[in-house]
Amino acid sequence: MPSIDVWKMKKILFVNPNTYLIPPVIPIGIEYLVHALQGHGYKVEVIDLCFSQDPIKDVAESINDFLPDIICCTIRNIDSALYLNNEYFLPEIKRYISHVKNLTDAPVIIGGAALPVDPSGLLYFLDADIAVVGPGEQSLPLILDDEGILKRKGTIIKGRLPISFCPARGKTVSYEQYLERDGIAGFETHKGCTASCAYCIEAGSPVIFKRPSDVVCELRELADQGLHHLHLCDSEFNEDLDFSLEILDAMVNEGPDIRWTLYMKPGDYNRRLFKLMKDSGVYLVTLTVDTFHKYPEYWTDIESMVYLAKKSGIGISIDLLSGFPYETEDTLKEALDFFWRIEPDDVVVNVYIRIYGNTQIKGIIEKDVALRGFIKGTGEDDHTYLSPRFYNHIPVERLKELIRGGSLFRIAGEERGVNYQKVRSHNTFK
Repeated sequence: MPSIDVWKMKKILFVNPNTYLIPPVIPIGIEYLVHALQGHGYKVEVIDLCFSQDPIKDVAESINDFLPDIICCTIRNIDSALYLNNEYFLPEIKRYISHVKNLTDAPVIIGGAALPVDPSGLLYFLDADIAVVGPGEQSLPLILDDEGILKRKGTIIKGRLPISFCPARGKTVSYEQYLERDGIAGFETHKGCTASCAYCIEAGSPVIFKRPSDVVCELRELADQGLHHLHLCDSEFNEDLDFSLEILDAMVNEGPDIRWTLYMKPGDYNRRLFKLMKDSGVYLVTLTVDTFHKYPEYWTDIESMVYLAKKSGIGISIDLLSGFPYETEDTLKEALDFFWRIEPDDVVVNVYIRIYGNTQIKGIIEKDVALRGFIKGTGEDDHTYLSPRFYNHIPVERLKELIRGGSLFRIAGEERGVNYQKVRSHNTFK
């Protein structure tokens, strides 16, 4: 086995296969990983296929020119996660990896936000060699140091929570085309989520918080490049109230002038949180709500958070997921009436629940034969649930009747795009 110093001279090629354009998403995870690997002495290049006119040709040229020893492919999503206008990404990614394997014997490592869905299933479907599940900033350099691991096809590595650092931004991925097509730069304040949502692949994942100084450093890097409109990439910003307040204090006192948008969950808030969010440049909060949470405090928190956002001059949109197993139509009606009463700026209603193989909701459905009859999608015979499969017992036509028209409610998937885009198209928030 070569010495570590020789091994670290190996060349690593990152492939971003995400070609979804509404909006295009800057691959922040690749930027973080490239920064980490370069700090360990590796030579790294990135092939970004997002805007490629001929991805197969571009991959071949990149491999032939760079001659990588290891290829890392990031998988952000396996599909667009909405039943209406669904797009399934895995077959296209499989085609790229198959092409890579025809060109080189270099091991292929997969990672990214989609890996917790089913690491072994994704390895098998994509015919990759190694999977890294979870953060790779610390894990990937350790894997690349061990030539033995790289030779063991089918290996699944659990990612280590990374040490906080200030990553270089905009150095390895060109932002120009992303910005031209309505993409915006993202940043993180923490990784992981302690919530236990029955439908979420990130539920209960380990949490690590970044140092506020590193968050401010990253924001300054972006602002120095003229990037002042940003989106937070955390699962939910308010994972821990004390930490959120500490981050916001640092942003207000030391950070650049920015406008930004974020996701939150009900709970872990106070008045000061919303004041600091406004002072730091937050203009839009998307509050993730589901009718699976039945306890009264949950809905009290939602009402209070909508009130505080509106009082602070922050737009607030609701992502409402409903129609869970054993819920009646009355449950959805109660939620709709609730939002008619408290009047957030916008409510996006989704009654199609994406089923993932490692979630609580999948277990509930599979235990009851009657519930299986409500599974819809393209993968009826796919017991891994990698292909798009949804639980639904409330037809969209009935949902349209229940929301009674008007401008408050929209149906998830009927319009493509994310909330900050819809802000502009609907002029919802001032």
